[in-house]
Amino acid sequence: MKYKSVFDYDLKGKTVFVRLDLNSSVVEGRVVISSRLREHSKTIYALSEEGAKVVVLSHQGRAGEDGFISLKRHADHIRKFIDKQVQFVAWEKDYVSAIKEMKDGEVVVLDNTRFQKEEEEKKTPEEHANDSFIKKLGPLGDLFVQDALSVCHRGHASVVGFKKYMPCVVGPTLQRELDALGNLENTENGERVVVLGGAKLKDSVKLLKGILDSGMCNKACIGGLFGELLLKANGTDFGNKEKFFEEQGFSELLGDAKEIIEKNKEKIILPIDLAAEQGGKRVEIPIKDLPSDLSPMDIGKDTTEEFKTIIRTAKVVVFNGPMGVYEKKSFAIGTKKVLEAIAFHRCYSIIGGGDTERALTSFGLVPADFSHVSLAGKALLQFLSGKPLPGLEVLEKA
Repeated sequence: MKYKSVFDYDLKGKTVFVRLDLNSSVVEGRVVISSRLREHSKTIYALSEEGAKVVVLSHQGRAGEDGFISLKRHADHIRKFIDKQVQFVAWEKDYVSAIKEMKDGEVVVLDNTRFQKEEEEKKTPEEHANDSFIKKLGPLGDLFVQDALSVCHRGHASVVGFKKYMPCVVGPTLQRELDALGNLENTENGERVVVLGGAKLKDSVKLLKGILDSGMCNKACIGGLFGELLLKANGTDFGNKEKFFEEQGFSELLGDAKEIIEKNKEKIILPIDLAAEQGGKRVEIPIKDLPSDLSPMDIGKDTTEEFKTIIRTAKVVVFNGPMGVYEKKSFAIGTKKVLEAIAFHRCYSIIGGGDTERALTSFGLVPADFSHVSLAGKALLQFLSGKPLPGLEVLEKA
């Protein structure tokens, strides 16, 4: 699907709302600079240089979490990146007047959209258009720019609520994501492999089902906590870790997980061994030797080698989510070796997810080692599964 670009319009003097994903790790109160911050700052700079009055919308963290903070520090980072005046405006201030008083090329960063209680409510785009803060902002804008694939799977107010008020178009960062995903369809026929890991399980099973049903891949290598969920659904008893699984809500996911395994036995590749810690050292545990008193923290070396072999046969590889607790050196082996196999194999490769970016840096790999490093995680998988993304559905078709 082709969408209209922001650069199809004359932007001089126009008030342009741009939805970014500035969501970053927060360590001891400090916002960690990420690829998202850098890439979206380029978009802000480009729009400002075109003479637009740039109004930035983004979220940060979730209510109740340490990272649920204002965007003031993000605005400070953006100011340094683009070397222009950037005004931060909190929601309790007169943000309407601040926008009305903007001059061409100026930048305003509005505060965390999730500070608005209506932002995350489940509504249609038409219903979100009537949310109080959207109703105030909508009449002020000439153009809405979606620049973050990573938020497009969410039907939040600041993602879908502006269609009633102005044309909604694609920004350059999102366009690069869509071009890369479009290349998947144009890649020559051959083995297509998806490597999935991580610990976010709630939607992982449904997304994997969608990816397999869509024919996007021939093989799915599953590691991380997600791999352990599928192993459990396949009858594996993990012993001491069973209590942890219960706390993670495994029981409610097992039915769907079992169904997808039974339907895709030849496509899904599960770990044949795992790694755990004993006496401060890494030990390998064959799946056949479970249950165990130890808690797995990585895929095992034999599984790593099997995944690498499958990757080397592929024409296309999509990677999302680490294979284990890569922050600990002893349990980074699975993630590191799999990413290196993808980087050094001549295939079309897309890797995504916030954890993936941090893993790359720790392993000495760089984005140029891959065909495309996506700034999206769950939204990337949802796109590949063929499920509609609300943030894309409101955009103007080219």
